[in-house]
Amino acid sequence: MDNKAYVKRIITIILLTNIPAILTLLIVLEEGLGWILGSLASAINFYWLAFNVKASLELQPSKSKLKAVKGTYLRLIFLLIYSILVLSFIKPNLISFGLGLLAAQVVIYLNELAEYLKKSKYFRG
Repeated sequence: MDNKAYVKRIITIILLTNIPAILTLLIVLEEGLGWILGSLASAINFYWLAFNVKASLELQPSKSKLKAVKGTYLRLIFLLIYSILVLSFIKPNLISFGLGLLAAQVVIYLNELAEYLKKSKYFRG
């Protein structure tokens, strides 16, 4: 699987996790809203990271390191400002918002586990 397809797959899975949150918004508004806002930030952060990595690979090593550091700090500043604004004005559930921010990491692990199991000799699919 190439890098572009992998990024698209991870972001699609992250966005699909919002379906249960959207369906339960009327019952648990703050929790669902927290997950949705956190997972959207996680998807944007993951896409931004993939874009920075792709752009850095085409540069010289010294410029690549500088671009990686700048990209990391810009993404972290974006997440910090976004989180402060969301928690100040929208006020979702803090725990579900934090879990939503971890959506990309969890999806990556689950995707790798699924790929490993597919390649296993015990998989019948």
